[in-house]
Amino acid sequence: MGINLGKLTSTGPGLPDAEIEFHPKRRVIVGPSDTGKSYVRGCLWYLLGGDKPPKPFPLARGYQELRLRFTSGEREFEVRRSLFGGEAAVWARPLGVEDDQVFEAVETDISELLVELSGAAGRQILRNQSERGPVTGDDVRHWALWSQTEIPAEHATSGLGFGITKRISSFNLFLSGNDDASIQLTKTKSEVERIKGQLTSAEASFERVKAGLPADVTRDEVADAIERVDNTLAAITSQYEARAAKLKELRKQIADASDGLRTATNQRNHAQSMVARFELLDLKYANDLSRLGATSEGTAFFDALPAVPCPLCGAAPHTAETHNHSPTEPKDYRAAIAAETEKIRVLRLGLSAALEREKRRYASLHVAAEELTGTLNALQNREAMVVDGARIEFSADPKTLAVRRSELSAQLAILDELERLAAEIARLKKLKVRGRVDMNRDGGTDGRAVADHVKELLIAWGFNDIENISLDAEECDIVINDRPRLSYGAGLRSLYLSALVIALMEHAVGRGYPHLGVTVIDSPLKAYADPVQTASPDLALGTVRERFYSWLSTWAGNGQIVVLENETIPPSLLTSLEPIVFSKVPGVGRHGFYPYRDVPAADVEPADSSENAGDHQTKNDNGTSSGDEQ
Repeated sequence: MGINLGKLTSTGPGLPDAEIEFHPKRRVIVGPSDTGKSYVRGCLWYLLGGDKPPKPFPLARGYQELRLRFTSGEREFEVRRSLFGGEAAVWARPLGVEDDQVFEAVETDISELLVELSGAAGRQILRNQSERGPVTGDDVRHWALWSQTEIPAEHATSGLGFGITKRISSFNLFLSGNDDASIQLTKTKSEVERIKGQLTSAEASFERVKAGLPADVTRDEVADAIERVDNTLAAITSQYEARAAKLKELRKQIADASDGLRTATNQRNHAQSMVARFELLDLKYANDLSRLGATSEGTAFFDALPAVPCPLCGAAPHTAETHNHSPTEPKDYRAAIAAETEKIRVLRLGLSAALEREKRRYASLHVAAEELTGTLNALQNREAMVVDGARIEFSADPKTLAVRRSELSAQLAILDELERLAAEIARLKKLKVRGRVDMNRDGGTDGRAVADHVKELLIAWGFNDIENISLDAEECDIVINDRPRLSYGAGLRSLYLSALVIALMEHAVGRGYPHLGVTVIDSPLKAYADPVQTASPDLALGTVRERFYSWLSTWAGNGQIVVLENETIPPSLLTSLEPIVFSKVPGVGRHGFYPYRDVPAADVEPADSSENAGDHQTKNDNGTSSGDEQ
């Protein structure tokens, strides 16, 4: 998008405003030295975010504030900044509104606003080989505002010091519209030092781990040993499992036999107990029968005896009547005894059958128990043989093998760690090398277009001896007739560079690439006007000057051009060019940037001295300009 300069004003209490009105397309300010031409460029640099205010000169005394109005898009901006330093205040209003009261404060820093308005916001460029960052106001100003000292300078267009890389990057951004966001960065010194520290640590770890490994041990040997141990353990495990399977079956059979023996023994003992009980009961029955038989015989014998007196006392014998006994009573008693005896006999017959049955049962269970005992003993003997056979078969100790396996595994882990550390060391050794960023800054079709336009401009300015021009995007410069621009004299260097920066602006603005949209050139013709510095004596000064001014008077390309020059303008071009002329003669035309007034002489440097003209790019200790990173 870019900006378009409108008006530069310097104000002070009780003093008339010093103003410069800028033409929307072109503005030429001419006049002798020490009239404020380079001061104008310094004011623009300062108001657009530069670090130092322009150096004062006598007529600037009493002035306190600078103001710059410019437009961009649909808004008009006004930047106000004290000549004594401090931050710039930015105000904005809609374009076309003339009421100054409508201006509203803009909180954005002027340098950030400049980047935004130039279309470079969000773009990333290389600051150096290992750092990338956003475009800054200094990058935008550098390629738009050219001082009197920079135009004929013998150094590269990217300037001096550590800002060279980022200025080359910003030049190529303006040239092609492409930033450096996709470029792979190299490592910073701190990153390299960090990697070296990691490498030293990895190497120390490698030696420490290696110390825990026996000498002359290789990974293949350890792996083979582990495989042999694993195979042995697997065989032992397999055999133990086979033995365990056999023992499991044997022990199941032993358990079954034990259960059967226990059951048979219990049943045999029960049968034996029943036999003993039945035999005891049979003996009781036999005794009962003997007692009942004796009783029956006694009763019969008693009943058969005759009655006799007592041999002792002579008493008469007792009779049944005497004792109230029934005469049939003995017979009944014997009948009862006979019935009881018959009952016992019948019971004894049943008992005898049960006793025989229990005896047979006992004998059968005894045989079964003996058989089960034999079977159990045989199974237990087989179990003992299997267990003893396993002890004999395995000569290797599984515990010893397990310990050996652990030792070998630890060695293998050490070898793995050594392999990992060796790979890490190799990786870090590669990483610590700081390779250069591989950038292909050839300009391409954009570079060719800019070079062709530079040739058109130079031919329009009277340089008809140019056969070929190419753009060296890496150097941000042009090569004319197979010679680098810096190999020419100061006068040609100035005009060639002027053509390049104008062509770059027109190309970028025309294609919608980032650019400030303004090119300010301080004294492009001055060095060429010096006969000592004239590089092409066959080309008359008047021809170049007149053709340059003639071209500028009709120029209506993309962007805005401001030229500050010492060389006078041919009278025939004054009407069409409408220059601002500083006379430096009191009472004749415009004296200079500041109105003429009587002021005491002071020890201040002239406004147009080369030192003053370049003070906005005074190099710091690190080589960057004082306006860097604004």
